[in-house]
This record gives sequence, structure tokens and C-alpha cells, in this order.
Amino acid sequence: MKTAILYISVHHGNTKKVAAAMAQVLPADLIDLSLSNDVDLSQYDLVGLASGCFYHNMHEKILDFARQTHFPKGQKIFLLCTCGTPYRDYTKSMKKLLKQKGISVTGSFQCRGFDTFGPFARIGGIAKGHPNEKDLAKAREWAGSLN
Repeated sequence: MKTAILYISVHHGNTKKVAAAMAQVLPADLIDLSLSNDVDLSQYDLVGLASGCFYHNMHEKILDFARQTHFPKGQKIFLLCTCGTPYRDYTKSMKKLLKQKGISVTGSFQCRGFDTFGPFARIGGIAKGHPNEKDLAKAREWAGSLN
């Protein structure tokens, strides 16, 4: 199964670290959408969409990518989100968007990541040291279940 993980990782590289851990298990091509969103997904059976959490959603650029992209019929999609506080499902908007396009999401994975966005900067950030090795091990285990 050919796999790609498309990610946006803008502040501390949290999402990139988790995506890279998953890519080791799948194996997967890592594609940084902050460099270009001109991506041909037709060669992939499984696609991961990954970003940090911004205002209770995934990054706007990855949401725009999903809005504008034609996903091939039968392609499996999974979601990955890193966040300072994991008290809710930050992939909910993306799931809704994809459902409206007739695309089902195979699953989603969320883990903590060092967060200094917005008001958290004033206190030196939250979730320092995350994602840690335990988080990355969970990500690898979860990714292994996708095969």
C-alpha cells in the first residue's frame, strides 16, 4: 500500500515529528504542504492529513487543501493532530468537510505537542517536552494498525 502523509508543522515541529514516526511504520512519503500544495494523490492508497491545532481546528492551509483537492475514489484518509491540550477532537471540522465530499476517514490520531501559540506564549508554553518518546511510540503503534 503506497502511503503519503501531508503535513503543516509551523511552530515547533511537533506535527512533523509525529508524522515522521508514523512514516517509519507505514512506510510513507512525507509531504510538507507549507512548501507547496500542488500534490498528485492519485498514486497513493492511503493519505494522512496532519497539522497542529489552531483555534480548535486543524491549520487553515490543510483545511483549504482538503476543500480544493479531488481525492481518488476508494482512497483511504487518516488524520493526525498535535495540540497543547487534548481535551477535544480537533479533527472534527476536517471530518465534517471530508464527509461532505463523500470521503470517509479511516481514523484519527491526536497527541500533545509543545504549544506557545496565542496566550500560552505569555506563560512559556504548555505541554513542554511533547511529543516525547512515549507519544511517538503510541503514534507508531497506531500507524501500524492502519496496514
